Amino acid sequence: MDNKAKWELLLSDKRFREKSETILLDGRNPFESDYGRLISSAPIRRLQDKTQVFPLESNDYIRTRLTHSLEVSYIGGSIGQSVEKILNEKGDICNDKIGFLSSLLRVSGLVHDLGNPPFGHFGEVAIQGFFKDYFEKHPNVLSDIEKADFIHFDGNVQTFRILTRLYYFGDEYSYNLTYSTLASVVKYPSDSLEGNKNPFTEIAKKKFGYFVSETDKYKAINDYLQLHHRRSPIVYLMEAADDIAYSAADIEDGIKLGIIKVDDVKEVFESNLKNNKEEVLACLEELETKFDKSLRNRDSIIVQKFRIKTQTLMINAILNTFKEKYDLIMNGELEDELIKVSDASDIREAYKKLTGRIFNNKSILIKELAGKEAIEGLLGFFVTAAESPDFKSEGNNYQSRLYNIISSNFKTIFERHTNYPNDFYNRLRLIVDYISGMTDGHAISLYQALKGIKL
Repeated sequence: MDNKAKWELLLSDKRFREKSETILLDGRNPFESDYGRLISSAPIRRLQDKTQVFPLESNDYIRTRLTHSLEVSYIGGSIGQSVEKILNEKGDICNDKIGFLSSLLRVSGLVHDLGNPPFGHFGEVAIQGFFKDYFEKHPNVLSDIEKADFIHFDGNVQTFRILTRLYYFGDEYSYNLTYSTLASVVKYPSDSLEGNKNPFTEIAKKKFGYFVSETDKYKAINDYLQLHHRRSPIVYLMEAADDIAYSAADIEDGIKLGIIKVDDVKEVFESNLKNNKEEVLACLEELETKFDKSLRNRDSIIVQKFRIKTQTLMINAILNTFKEKYDLIMNGELEDELIKVSDASDIREAYKKLTGRIFNNKSILIKELAGKEAIEGLLGFFVTAAESPDFKSEGNNYQSRLYNIISSNFKTIFERHTNYPNDFYNRLRLIVDYISGMTDGHAISLYQALKGIKL
């Protein structure tokens, strides 16, 4: 199949079931329709109280998962417009598909973090650690692949589950999104045993992309789009948009909270830049000269403008790399992230060094540890209850009361639309769906309530 035919598939409107009827004059492309299905839904709204970098932050300037996702969505859409020009020059995109790629990246950016648990990456670590300990004590309750789903829990994998199963809207198809939107969130198209290889031989196996309970759905998408268990080309672009958005934005937030200063930015960039050293440092020096030291919020203004400059450099670099590595990307055979093999890799690395300083801030560490305690505590309550046959809606005992606390949406999916044959796996999946879907604040408050600390 040539690249033009691949783009026809990638930009098609294939879904698990036919779309519901819309108005006669509906001019939206398939991916704008996907965006509309998502934007008003509860899983998107919950992102407003989920950690980006700063847990339980009361300062309303600071980014949450929702504001970060909106930024990724915009950057992704912008990249998509530029890539469409490249494809048009190559003759690889039909005129009737112009605008589709930009819309696809916009919706992919919106949902890319949808499955992240409370407290971000630290929440993932808490879930992984809990189940590693649990299965060491209970080695025979699940198969190896079922246990690996929990031991290697990942927010990206949970995103695929949410989008294909967990949003109950009257049937088992969740949002019923296009296959290409769904494929765009599968960064590592392997199961939990094939993936998580260290060192990995190919990027598709670095982590994993779908739980065993969603294997059939992933295989249907993989077969239709002819991905051959490799990344969709859209993944590389969405991943680049994410890298570009959060690398600079996290530093902007760190400046606002007084954790780092412009002098720290200058020091780290001087030490780590190679390809872009002269241009980037000249920009920073110009901004320091332009804004007088007596100006309020001087550091914040400088870093905002510096972010724009460096993001522009990174976007240009990944577009050039897309052109250079085009065939590898189209076959899912580029074995690294676009930003890492671009001429702006040094900018990304410098931002990573700065982010490390932010993550070591004491107030962040304390809140992350509190979040870990809450997540592990909640898992302890519910998993212990799930071991009992009384973990169901009927009854007036401890286990049934815990079961009835769980969101009705998740219970409906569990009771009516779960076909996976292992009941205990399904119970654990239900619990992780519920807890990982919580906001930071709800996880803390429910843990405190169940412990009798605070009602």
